[in-house]
This record gives sequence, structure tokens and C-alpha cells, in this order.
Amino acid sequence: MSIESELFTLLKDIAAIKAGSISRVYPRVTPDNATFPLIIYQVVGGQAYDYLERKLPDCEHYRVQISCWSKDADTTRALALAVREKVVEDGTAFAAAETLGQAVDDYEDAQKIYGSRQDFGVWLKVR
Repeated sequence: MSIESELFTLLKDIAAIKAGSISRVYPRVTPDNATFPLIIYQVVGGQAYDYLERKLPDCEHYRVQISCWSKDADTTRALALAVREKVVEDGTAFAAAETLGQAVDDYEDAQKIYGSRQDFGVWLKVR
């Protein structure tokens, strides 16, 4: 079990519902000639904990950034809300999940696409 595989498993359902295809969920970067809407996810940090007994915890904390992109702002906003609901309410693989701040709007002028970027703190049992 890895954080990347758990994120893909969780997010592919949203892409299937919103876009009609599970192939629109990608790790780290948008592929060339991508079809929109799509979701990009990546691990951008987290908190590392160690016990005083010099033992690692059974869960790891990850700061996950999820970006949604589409050709119009309303679709992007709806996709971002679906992502937030899925991570916080349905992320059963996570021991816990929280939203870390509100979403940040984005726009890519060259492709004329609208984006929404949001960070989440998730705990994943790895040991």
C-alpha cells in the first residue's frame, strides 16, 4: 500500500463520474495532449513523527496537493468540491484526512483552462 496508489484509487471514481473516464487522473504532471477535465495529485510534504522510544509510528502523515483542471471555471469548481468530499468523507484507506486551507484558483492562459489547487493532510497506515 502506497500513498500514490491509494490516491489514484480514490480519485479515479470522481474522474469516471465527472468526465466519463478513469484515465484522467495523473500523478504529478499533466501529460501532453491531455483531455480535460482532469485531476493531478502529488505528495508535497507532511509531518514526520518519531516516538521517544526511537520507534516509528504505524501511520505516516502526508501533505497531498490535488489540482483539478477543465475548460470552464464552473466545471473545475464542481470537480474540486467532489475531490474534497471524496478525500475527507470517503477516504476509508486513510486513518484520518483534513483539508488544509481553501482551494486556490488558477488559470493557464496558453491552454485557456481553469484550475483549482487544494492541499490535504492525510494519515495512512503503512506498518
